[in-house]
Amino acid sequence: MFELTKQSELKTANWAGGTTTQLAIFPKRAEYQKFDFDFRISFATVEVEESTFTFMPGVTRHLMVLDGSLELEHINRNKIVLNKFDTTTFFGEWPTKAKGKIRDFNLMTRGLTQGKLELLELNEGETDKVLLEKQQSYMGIYLLNGKLDFNYNQQVVTLEKGDFVLMNGFTNSSFFIAALNFCQVIVCRITNIKQGEK
Repeated sequence: MFELTKQSELKTANWAGGTTTQLAIFPKRAEYQKFDFDFRISFATVEVEESTFTFMPGVTRHLMVLDGSLELEHINRNKIVLNKFDTTTFFGEWPTKAKGKIRDFNLMTRGLTQGKLELLELNEGETDKVLLEKQQSYMGIYLLNGKLDFNYNQQVVTLEKGDFVLMNGFTNSSFFIAALNFCQVIVCRITNIKQGEK
C-alpha cells in the first residue's frame, strides 16, 4: 500500500535557524519533540550562517544537501564539507556544529530501525524500475523536481514537484517510475520496523 501527500498538504514550522517541513513520522502517534518515533522524514532550510544541531540521543541522522554547501564539525571527531546532493550519516548524540545556509533533506531513525537516502535522476520519457531491498519495511519517494507517473501493483498516480509517497506492506519486489519531464527523486529506504506497529 502507499499514501500520497501532495505538496499543498504539507505543513511548515519555524525553528531558531530556519524552517522545517515534516513529510512522515512513524508511528503516526509519535511526536518529534518526544523522540518516540521509529523514523521521521522531513526537509528543512538553514537560514543562519552558523548553527548547532539539536542533541538527540539514540537518533541516527541521515542528511542530504539539496541546495548550498555545508561544513559539518563533529566536535572531537572530524570535519566534513557537503555540497549539493552529498549525503552523510551521524549519531544525534554527537555534538555537531554547522556552517552554511542550505536546504536539506533529513531521515531520522531510532532503535533497530535503519535507513538511507538515494538520489535518482531521470530524463523525460525514461522509466526506472526501483527494487525493494530484503527486510525493507517502508520506502519514501519525494519528488524534488519534475513530474512523473508512479506505478506500484498496477496502481498509477502522477506526482508533481514537492509531492511525497510513503509505501509499506509490500506485495511486489519493485515498482516503476516514469518521467514526464526531467525528474530528481529522493528515495528513503527504511528497514527493521517491527511488524504490526502503527
